[in-house]
Amino acid sequence: MEQRAQEELLSLFRDAMKVGGAAIEMRLRRFVSLVRPFDEALAKAVAPLVTGTRSLRREPPEIAQPVDADTKLPLVRVEHPTPGRATPLLSPSLQAEVDRIVHERRSADRLAAAGLMPVRSVLMSGPPGVGKTMTAGWLAQRLDLPLYTLDLASVMSSFLGKTGANVRSVLNHAQERPCVLLLDEFDSIAKRRDDDTDVGELKRLVTVILQTIDDWTPTSLLVAATNHGELLDQAVWRRFDVTLPFDMPAREQRAALLSSRDVVRPVAEAVAAVTDRIPLSALSRAVDTARKQALLEGREFEEALISWAASAMPQTTGSTRTTTKGRRDIDVYLHHCRGLSARDIAELVGTSHMTVVRIVKRLKGEIDAGA
Repeated sequence: MEQRAQEELLSLFRDAMKVGGAAIEMRLRRFVSLVRPFDEALAKAVAPLVTGTRSLRREPPEIAQPVDADTKLPLVRVEHPTPGRATPLLSPSLQAEVDRIVHERRSADRLAAAGLMPVRSVLMSGPPGVGKTMTAGWLAQRLDLPLYTLDLASVMSSFLGKTGANVRSVLNHAQERPCVLLLDEFDSIAKRRDDDTDVGELKRLVTVILQTIDDWTPTSLLVAATNHGELLDQAVWRRFDVTLPFDMPAREQRAALLSSRDVVRPVAEAVAAVTDRIPLSALSRAVDTARKQALLEGREFEEALISWAASAMPQTTGSTRTTTKGRRDIDVYLHHCRGLSARDIAELVGTSHMTVVRIVKRLKGEIDAGA
């Protein structure tokens, strides 16, 4: 490169470093890696500007939170990492993807030295209650970063132009310091631009969001979550580094959640077997409700939980062997709680007297679950 042009470029880089910012540091590191193969002298001249600079994970001084200009309400909710945050129960494939994101983010400096960027943006889609929001919080916990959640109630405004300004303020703020920014209910602000029911402001906002995702700083992780992926603008899907589809929990995940809430294993497995298409959040609430019923109504906790499972059993649950066995066990235990004899229960459910006895003992924890 011509000597004078190189001097001007180095002066530009020095001025940029005076302003500071992790994003500038990252881009300079990447520039060094890209230019080194064909201009070693320039790479050596630029390298000292970023050598020894702060890690991407170190936080700059605290910055005032963005607020709505009129109401002065905060536009984001902030949660700092705290011990004991619940771990989401994910499928093996989802868990592997989340672990990869964490590994890349923790290895940001190594990637930057090679001219590579860690995962910067994640789009999670799936039905309500399957762990999307919990996973975003868990990512922040594992990365030791604050979790910023866009507050839609404060962001959305009836005044023309205000909603877009508020969203842009949040996006800019989240790039000024390392954090995990969660855009929950993402379909509210990133709808398809061919939706004729939306005003022009929201359509323009989608364009702003797309540009922001493209230029997102690697120092912060952008996480968007939606229950209605079909409503998102198609261009949105292509902009995210990683897309994570969340499905309804499998039987093993349901049983694991119940066990983690101190439900004895035989009951956890029986309830999990008959609660197909029930999200984990609903199962967790059912455990809390059953414990309160046991305390306030003098019922057995297991009876209260199994009664809920019986009422929640989807009518369309398949007739697999596991499901059929689970339904039978649920029916047997409920009849037992209602005072019916083992022989009467056997006749009602179409099984043997001794099978009824074994089921009741197993669910009451009196014999091994595999018996």
